[in-house]
Amino acid sequence: MTSKEIFSLDVREVLDYIEHGDILKRPYLPFADGVAVDGAASEAPNPFTNLEEALIFYQDEDVEPPFYFLLDITADASGDIPPASGEEQRSLAQAFILYEEEQDFYGIMKNKLEGMVDELRLKPDQLNHLADIISGDLFQIARARLLCKEPHPYFESMFNVYKNQGMPVGWIGSESASEGRFVIYRRS
Repeated sequence: MTSKEIFSLDVREVLDYIEHGDILKRPYLPFADGVAVDGAASEAPNPFTNLEEALIFYQDEDVEPPFYFLLDITADASGDIPPASGEEQRSLAQAFILYEEEQDFYGIMKNKLEGMVDELRLKPDQLNHLADIISGDLFQIARARLLCKEPHPYFESMFNVYKNQGMPVGWIGSESASEGRFVIYRRS
């Protein structure tokens, strides 16, 4: 069994959040410069009345500007994450993958969300998809923290959205992960 203690504190923060953090439990608190704030923030407005609408928007590859397909933007940002270099970093990267397999990030998210299925008003296939989205995003956030020398702005912003009880479902402003902002599903 792989111990998370081998990872840096910033990676462990994400791993702890996966295991123990709240997901979509309460209304979203916007943030500015990485700090939660009351009132307006620089994020796009919440155009959704429920999570099902947000998931449909998330899956829509044919969104029109000023919106962009979030998976393309995330892929663009993931391209900034360098491959593991050096024996120590390669060993940690392999341990990270093994840790994810042992802990089953998807299973953890699914269990958390199953307890909220009635209040989120999701069908079983939607719940599975949601667990896959969230666990995949959090995996990439931890991976960026593991392999990037400096905090990656896109993944740090994404993590702030989740910690503040939102969920990124789209992108607005630019085809680049370095320009624009998240469209966020927020519980009312």
